[in-house]
Amino acid sequence: MILLDTRGLEHPVPLEMAFSAFAKLQSREILHMIHTREPRPLFELVAKNGGRHYSYQDDEGVWHILMTRDTSIDLESCRV
Repeated sequence: MILLDTRGLEHPVPLEMAFSAFAKLQSREILHMIHTREPRPLFELVAKNGGRHYSYQDDEGVWHILMTRDTSIDLESCRV
């Protein structure tokens, strides 16, 4: 799993970093983005480029976004 912590970065840097990292994913790799909000525009970009995502907010209000190109991976089961 590739970790990308974008908390504290100003828009649009987190989106750009996340999409760049997603574009470089190899098969079976998962990108785990940590962010202060749910980046909905990123979800559209991921879907348009053949990927999938799963997002959730933890008890501290931090968003975790898991992304992959592999349709066989159950992202919800990869929740940390």
